[in-house]
Amino acid sequence: MSWEPSTANEGLTRVDALESGLQFTTTAQDSSVETLWDSAAAHKAAKRIYDLFFSTLGLVLLSPFLLLIGLVIKLSDRGPIFYRQKRIGQYGIPFLIWKFRTMVPNADAYGPAVTSNDDPRVTPLGRLLRRAKIDELPQLWNVLCGEMSLVGPRPEVARYVEHYTREQRAILQHKPGITDLASLRFRNEEALLNNSTTTEEFYVDHCLPRKLKLNEEYARQANLLTDTWIIIQSICPYWAGVLGVYAVILGGSFWFSYELLDDFGLSNSAWRQFAGQLPLVVGLQLICLLGRRQCHGLLCYFGLAELWEVTIGLSQAALLLFVFSFVVPYALPQRNLILIDLCISLLFLNGFRILFRLWRERTEGEQSSLEVPQRRVAIVGAGKVGAQLARYFNTQKALGRTAVAFFDDDFGKWQKRIHEIPVVGMPECLLEGWSEKLDEVAIALPGPSPERLEELYQLFQKTKLKVYTFQWPLSPWAASENICTAAA
Repeated sequence: MSWEPSTANEGLTRVDALESGLQFTTTAQDSSVETLWDSAAAHKAAKRIYDLFFSTLGLVLLSPFLLLIGLVIKLSDRGPIFYRQKRIGQYGIPFLIWKFRTMVPNADAYGPAVTSNDDPRVTPLGRLLRRAKIDELPQLWNVLCGEMSLVGPRPEVARYVEHYTREQRAILQHKPGITDLASLRFRNEEALLNNSTTTEEFYVDHCLPRKLKLNEEYARQANLLTDTWIIIQSICPYWAGVLGVYAVILGGSFWFSYELLDDFGLSNSAWRQFAGQLPLVVGLQLICLLGRRQCHGLLCYFGLAELWEVTIGLSQAALLLFVFSFVVPYALPQRNLILIDLCISLLFLNGFRILFRLWRERTEGEQSSLEVPQRRVAIVGAGKVGAQLARYFNTQKALGRTAVAFFDDDFGKWQKRIHEIPVVGMPECLLEGWSEKLDEVAIALPGPSPERLEELYQLFQKTKLKVYTFQWPLSPWAASENICTAAA
């Protein structure tokens, strides 16, 4: 999500209104939230030292890279390198935030302050910078100047702050940051807004309140270790973590294959040979797995389709190694070792993913060959119950239903896939371009509160979709009877 466009006159007007109309006084409730955020003056001092050290280190080490990015932006369209925008900082004091420009010049004159994936104002280079979060790096200067922190609630433009309730306004007691818990959960926010026809309204009504709740959650557990973990997650996206786990497993598989070949007695020369070949072998395997799109799914879900893709990817890597071994035989593993490693890596990696799946769900149902017209179902709830229900729908074709999308309140599941079914976003996203693609909505939440169920039913009343709840486990006959009755 980007906040780039905002007209200068409007920003000044809003800020003036904000300063005069909103009183950021410290009430007893505000003080309690502030106490939660910064529990002691020592923590504030330590956090400032932490920010100063790492912002200075980052600016020094990244300066050649930042200069290169600035040069590329300048050469791409001759426009300005940086974009500066008024944001509301600590205690409601406005400041100018620094970002690399990712949109066409004067983009604020052509659209809203929020953007979706297909916003035409975003330049091709800007899309790359946003995807890698490189456009946020100039904010290290804001941190150095004391206007921001490395970790803290993201600063908003004035017109969004005006929508804060009195309780939400307490978040302005804290210094804004480059990243925070909400930034992690809403990492793919532009994709959430992609189908929305009223982008700003959807953001203010549904995204902003959830972000503020996440900021309050962070406030209750804020410390330097938590900050460090949030920074690591911001730098290392989900797919990179998946590849890291795969690299460890594949490296272990290659070592085990070496040990098998040498009867578990590797010599010093064999160890050196192993160390030299390990990066090439594991790197090629990871590239092939990336090519098979095996870094985007949840680790805890694994089916025949994923198993097949992993098998193809690792087999492709083995085939390439086998062919290259005829060209450079001294730099690559022996051919018998390549075949052994293929078998071991398939066993280790697929076994790892199957164990995770068994940990989350139990196996059920055999695929039916009966073909009937399928009704498209969205499942609200991407947990164990929802995953089992999706599998049940997509394997028991006699039910006449196909799960096509998940919607869930859990930020960590958004933009991922369960049984190759996308987790689109929060349930409210269903109203934005999805109701025409669906026939039914199945609410499969584990132990939902009556208030949340009522809220969801009122939400879906705006559509013509059939809505029903579902609890697991049920026998096939009971499940079919329950679904058909509810949807009738």
